[in-house]
Amino acid sequence: MRRIAKVDGNQAEIIDALRKAGAHVWDCHRYGGGFPDLLVMYRGTALLMEVKSKGGRMTEEEQVFHNEYQDIAVVVYSVEEALEAIGRLWYV
Repeated sequence: MRRIAKVDGNQAEIIDALRKAGAHVWDCHRYGGGFPDLLVMYRGTALLMEVKSKGGRMTEEEQVFHNEYQDIAVVVYSVEEALEAIGRLWYV
C-alpha cells in the first residue's frame, strides 16, 4: 500500500523563493517511488530537488533515486540551500 505523500513544512517557502529567483518549479511530491519533490528549471538546466525539513531524512526509495541521479538531484533543507543549488544564493 502506498503512503500518502507528505509535504515538508518548508516546501512552499522554497518554491516561492525559487520562482522569485526566476526558476520554473513543478511540485512533484505526489509522484512517489522516490521521485524528488521538485523539478526545477533554471537558465536551461534541470535540477531535481528533494525537500527536507531540518533533521529530515530520505526514505529508502528516495535514497535509491538520489544515488541513481546524483548528478542532477540534490537534497535541500532551506531556502538558502535551494537557491545555492541553482547558483542564486546572492538572491537572498
